[in-house]
Amino acid sequence: MAQRKETKAQRLQREAAEHLALEAQMVATYPARLMEMLDRATSLNFELEVRKGKLVLTDRDDRHEESVELTLTHNKENEQALTELEWRLDIKEAAELESQRLSDLRRQAFLKLSPEEQRALGLNDRNNW
Repeated sequence: MAQRKETKAQRLQREAAEHLALEAQMVATYPARLMEMLDRATSLNFELEVRKGKLVLTDRDDRHEESVELTLTHNKENEQALTELEWRLDIKEAAELESQRLSDLRRQAFLKLSPEEQRALGLNDRNNW
């Protein structure tokens, strides 16, 4: 049997139901996602303060970035702020991983040099990575 094509009204109804289900899932998972992001942020040197009932996160390593403000209640603004925080944390984690990779690379290159080459280049193991 051939399947009937979905009408525009049916499609709109289905999309609305999917949107409501997604929204309900986001509301239900918000507290857990918030706690996960707070944990990641504080481990990445973000300062966490409570001001006027809001959680305020400021990157101690980059004071030029604006603080991220969140509350415990899910709403559109908090969802956007949580998404922005997640992006900032992903970027910072990637930068730290790259920094560590380059440090390891410099360390490996340093160890390949003889002590005489290290001295001639003015290198020591305290300041090269």
